[in-house]
Amino acid sequence: MEEQKKKKKIASKIVDIVLGALIVLILGLQIDMFITKNNNFGIPSLFGYSFMEVLTDSMEGEQPDSFDAGEGIVIQKKDVNDVKAGEIIAFYSEAIGYCVSHRVIEIVESPEYAGAKGSFEVSPAFEYSLDNGTSWANGGEEVALEEGKSFLTRSKEDKEHTLAHTIPTFAGKHDMTFFTCGDNLNAEWYTKVTGKAVESTYRDNVPAKYYVGTVISHSHFFGGVLHTVQSIWFVPVAILVPILIIGTMTVIDFIKGYREEKKKEEEELNAEMIAAGVDPSDEKASLIFKEKYQMRKEIEREMEEMKKEQKALFMEEFKKAKEELAKSEELERIKQEEKAKILAELAKEGEKQ
Repeated sequence: MEEQKKKKKIASKIVDIVLGALIVLILGLQIDMFITKNNNFGIPSLFGYSFMEVLTDSMEGEQPDSFDAGEGIVIQKKDVNDVKAGEIIAFYSEAIGYCVSHRVIEIVESPEYAGAKGSFEVSPAFEYSLDNGTSWANGGEEVALEEGKSFLTRSKEDKEHTLAHTIPTFAGKHDMTFFTCGDNLNAEWYTKVTGKAVESTYRDNVPAKYYVGTVISHSHFFGGVLHTVQSIWFVPVAILVPILIIGTMTVIDFIKGYREEKKKEEEELNAEMIAAGVDPSDEKASLIFKEKYQMRKEIEREMEEMKKEQKALFMEEFKKAKEELAKSEELERIKQEEKAKILAELAKEGEKQ
């Protein structure tokens, strides 16, 4: 019986510790995400990774890494120089005032110094021309080009529409610009805003400073998780539920303990009545015996409380005495050091004389 009680107490403590740790973890993650959110264009970040729920259908498509509205995406912060054309990036859009995720079609890099060559890179799904459309080459590789020079790009699936880019003229700093577009040219949100479909030559002009990260994973399940976690009610509920569980378990343990104590006292009382030869059926004798028993128990509890108070007082006095002793020992040590210094100085003076 005692062994079972010990096991239950240990299990209860473990549950309390786990739930307490969960509360601390949730609060810690929320604080960290709140701090990073303010420095990451409103997107929370944890350990170098950011997370977004996809709100529009602009990235719906047939490519392996295309994704639908409602999915959750994982974003990894990379060096802008490591981003490749054809990858999907998340970025802050000045035009709409929040972050979106689109595929990089072209990357244009300004030269590092006057007279140097800049560079460009085109998605493997597109091709480029350096001679105004006379000949075309497949994208996928970085190409060096003098500042001020232009090149054309076009989709391999739509060769009627071309787009022209120019390597920026040196402006005193090395910089990079991403040109992106969603996979879905019939995106519903774009049609609602503009009244027409997205043109094949449409591009988001994304300066490197607005780059948030590269999309490395996506799923509908994760989208559902993000939608739930980002709900207004989630954090209060996630914290209150463990607290309520801990509180409920504490109340249950208290009631159980109280009942067990009462049962134990009842058994002890009956045993003492039998030992004293009191007949339980004799109400008057039983009542007198119970009153004496309760009085004795009350005195025992008061004595126990007094012992605890005296013990606490003794420990406090002992702690103070110990501190005082340590201070006096420290003062004695300082005195001895000073005495030794004075004797040493007197000895030196004696030697000089």
